[in-house]
Amino acid sequence: MYMKTYINKVFILTLCSLAFWSCEKDEDRVTVRAGETPTITASTTSLVLEEEQAEEAAVTFSWDPLELTWSNPELRNNEAVDYVLQFDMEEGNFENPEVVSQGSELEATYTHEELNALLGRLELEPGQPGNIVVRLRTVLGENLQPAYSNTITMTVTPWLERPDFATIYMVGDATANDWDATRGMPMFRTQSDPFLFIYIGYLDAGALKILQNPGEWAPQWGSDGVEENGIYGVAFRATEDDPDPASFEVPADGYYSVVLDIRRMTFAIEPFDATGDETYASIGIIGAFNEWTDPVVAMTQSSFNPHLWDLEYTFDEDTQLKFRIAENWDVNWGSGGDPEEIYGRGAQGSDNILLDAGSYRIRFNDLTGDYLFIPM
Repeated sequence: MYMKTYINKVFILTLCSLAFWSCEKDEDRVTVRAGETPTITASTTSLVLEEEQAEEAAVTFSWDPLELTWSNPELRNNEAVDYVLQFDMEEGNFENPEVVSQGSELEATYTHEELNALLGRLELEPGQPGNIVVRLRTVLGENLQPAYSNTITMTVTPWLERPDFATIYMVGDATANDWDATRGMPMFRTQSDPFLFIYIGYLDAGALKILQNPGEWAPQWGSDGVEENGIYGVAFRATEDDPDPASFEVPADGYYSVVLDIRRMTFAIEPFDATGDETYASIGIIGAFNEWTDPVVAMTQSSFNPHLWDLEYTFDEDTQLKFRIAENWDVNWGSGGDPEEIYGRGAQGSDNILLDAGSYRIRFNDLTGDYLFIPM
């Protein structure tokens, strides 16, 4: 396919004197013949965008230059071509695409942040993989029909905004309180990945689902029925008008590691060896709020899982604190990470946890050091 255009080149000679300017104009008519339409490629066609990698390169699009044959090579102008990237949903058929001009450049690199913003304008659902299509629109001259490249189909998962909840809750006959949605067992959010929730502890054989809020059956995470190499797909129920997903299954009574990734929508459960882990008689909190003096403020030990502890407490002032066994300082847990977060994984003898004044539901797992301060 060939295009032909005529481009008027205007050369302006400017002469300057002490008293006046004089200009001379010379016009040349130039014939341009365009070659085959460029082909576009992408460095990857499958992407999970990460907020933590916002400034890093996510994908590079590149294309061959449009070959131009000029009747007068001395007057060639490669910048006469305008390359434009078009993005659309797979079903959109480029009827109302996102358009980004690249000028005469032959490649374009998008960071995770830039591509995430573009996908937001296309209204691709955050946290869910979706298909988009990309093509190159080549324009040579204002009065000619543009040419279009091949189309690339990409599967991209935009990032979710950081969740504003510190924990989620397991319910089901595999858990301590059966299907009572108001009394779910907490999962502990990780500081390293705020979309990752973990529970390590005892479970009965049976079924479970995961709720965002106590007493509410949506939002909810359940099984989508797909399993690959021990990793299960997750179905998300955003509202109670949405279909109820299937349950995850616990095969037998015992200790397990349970991990839910609400960004990648995966669920994993595997046996956990708790052999040799001590079961403590008493654990509590101690800190500036009680002048670091014994006794600790005792937490309540779960009768279902002896490594899970619970307490409701009001701090009248901002404070520093740690978790500690009742007897002495031989075993204690500090923040283990960012001390100002209300969730984390405590470590023996680490820095104090920093907490704002207020009333909290406090949860602690002595198998892992995981802790939560849930504002009440």
